[in-house]
Amino acid sequence: MANGVVKWFNDQKGYGFIQQE
Repeated sequence: MANGVVKWFNDQKGYGFIQQE
């Protein structure tokens, strides 16, 4: 599992990406 902070772009669509620290 990738470690990082999850940045959510669209809460309605429920998707985002993981920003690695």
